Amino acid sequence: MDKNIENNCPRITVLMPVYNGEKYLFEAIESILGQTFSYFEFLIINDGSTDHTVNIINSFHDPRIRLVNHENNLGLIATLNEGIHLSKGNFIARMDADDISIPVRLQKQMDFLNQNPAVAMVASHIVQINEDGEETGYWADDMQTNDFLNIYTTLAKTNCIAHPSVMIRKSIAEKYLYKTSQKGSEDWDLWMRMAADGLRIEKINEVLLKYRIHELSATSIINTAIGSQKKIIRVKRKFLQSECSHFKVNGFFFRVLYSFLRSEARYIKIHSLPDFLRFWKRIFTTNPFKVASGYISLKNYLNDPGHIHSLFFFFSYTHVGGAEKVHADIVKCLADKQPLVFFTGFSKNKAFLNLFKATATVFNIPETLNYPWFGKKSRTLIINFINHQKDPKIFGCNSIFYYQLLPFIAKNVWCADLLHDFGQPANIVLSTMHRFDKRIFIGQNAMNKAQKFYFENNIGNFYSEKFLLIRNCVDIPATYPGKIRKDKLKVIYVGRGSSEKRVHIVVDIACKCHNKNIKSEFQIVGNMRDSISPGKFSFINYTGEVNDRKVLQKIYDEADILLITSEREGFPISIMEAMANGVVPISTCVGDVPLHIKNNETGFISNAENDSAIADEMVKYIQTLTENHSLLDNISRNDYEYAKNNFGSEEFCKAYRNLLG
Repeated sequence: MDKNIENNCPRITVLMPVYNGEKYLFEAIESILGQTFSYFEFLIINDGSTDHTVNIINSFHDPRIRLVNHENNLGLIATLNEGIHLSKGNFIARMDADDISIPVRLQKQMDFLNQNPAVAMVASHIVQINEDGEETGYWADDMQTNDFLNIYTTLAKTNCIAHPSVMIRKSIAEKYLYKTSQKGSEDWDLWMRMAADGLRIEKINEVLLKYRIHELSATSIINTAIGSQKKIIRVKRKFLQSECSHFKVNGFFFRVLYSFLRSEARYIKIHSLPDFLRFWKRIFTTNPFKVASGYISLKNYLNDPGHIHSLFFFFSYTHVGGAEKVHADIVKCLADKQPLVFFTGFSKNKAFLNLFKATATVFNIPETLNYPWFGKKSRTLIINFINHQKDPKIFGCNSIFYYQLLPFIAKNVWCADLLHDFGQPANIVLSTMHRFDKRIFIGQNAMNKAQKFYFENNIGNFYSEKFLLIRNCVDIPATYPGKIRKDKLKVIYVGRGSSEKRVHIVVDIACKCHNKNIKSEFQIVGNMRDSISPGKFSFINYTGEVNDRKVLQKIYDEADILLITSEREGFPISIMEAMANGVVPISTCVGDVPLHIKNNETGFISNAENDSAIADEMVKYIQTLTENHSLLDNISRNDYEYAKNNFGSEEFCKAYRNLLG
């Protein structure tokens, strides 16, 4: 035994209050006694437990354990403050009775504080576990804060430190203590008071604690009781009131004040009048008979024991779009598996709905899912149906409903999602990644971004090893579609009019070509209602949205050049379709485009940084091709051969059948 222990002067006190914690207590105690650093006292305060907590503690015969028993339950805050005063170590490490400390935790945190005397407290990252001890994901606010500056700015908005992951200097803990007025958020309040006084809080960029989430945990109880948003507002309000009463008004105070006002305004906006208005808007603007009919159809189908499915898809939209075309192609590849497809978003139209109906059983239910009462009932029906199937697989893309469904899906259900690009909110990525058996990417760039995100958030290789790249496919003509070049080259844009597409640059290009008398004519295909005003320039043909594939095929047959002016992309279907039909793409340098388009070989890439420079560069490329039809023909043939070798449906279907078949 170390002399420090013998002399009753341990270096560290591990402080663990416990109240009726018998279910996970044994594992929590074992994780502390099994630390690589062993010279500590383990102060366990039994706060009036009525279960077998004391018996479990007494089953350990380790001199480092010091047990304090309360006859009555005093509550967590009073127990923590008592523990701080009773502690003998120079450092106090917090521990909860339902969590698990990684064996090297105490050693690493003590070494950090010894090497950094200016640091008052050090935390670590956590990984969340469920009641069975299985890892279920990460806490986004924790994983995204790794140093003092990030912690300081984040604490003014929300908590980013897991309470049982910290080690604090005893002198600091005794000075500040926990406030009884901040029940349920006593830890965050303490961190804010320390930050307001300029104390340095750091975090070891490593997972040193497994944080258990279950229905009886303190976090779950307080969030259920008052709601997480109300809790955030309440904590900030009480902190601000306390600081004002002590005349502590500084930079951190104003950060919290600004965040408090924003949180309050957001809460009012979300939870009061708009909720009331949204409720009645759904009541009065949605046909209740249609909603009821949709719910009854869904209920009758899912409750019919004769309906058996093993493959389920969740998509958002049925309107015209590149992503929607990909989804239809995936379902088509698995038609023999009799998939069940749920559309969960409000589509602009139902143009692609029949593509899915031709190969699957389809439920288009956004109104039902978002209507009072029917939404909750519908979700329960879907969950129960999937969970009771034999060896089910579920696959989703662009559907928030799908991600919301995942926590309720049985563990035996195989899950995957498709990412056209990697731009999901961090909370969705971190909270759901553990549930996926595979994450599918359509392009290398999107997959690289995801891998970078996982690396920056200290997420292990186990999760990124589930990544799979499957490129999209398009219909490839059997032979090269020979082009008959006219005096004026036909330049087309095919796509949506959303802001990231920057269709105004296409209009600018058309105007500059017209003013320079470049032999070209322009056609814009797609719904431009939200971006530009069709009809302003007589030399631009605005075709509008095209739902008929034969009409779209004719457009590609007559086109010479395709423009892509997007700010961001994965890899546009329109480029693949254009190349398959010998149409030369000119694109901005986005997503996977540079992997397939090489200047003077398969098209042209603009690396310009602003809208005007992009337009000027693309105008030069168009002029080059109008003056050199031989170059245009060579690139056109190269495009067809490239598409034939890389974008065919055979490999695409084979990949998805291997995955989902």
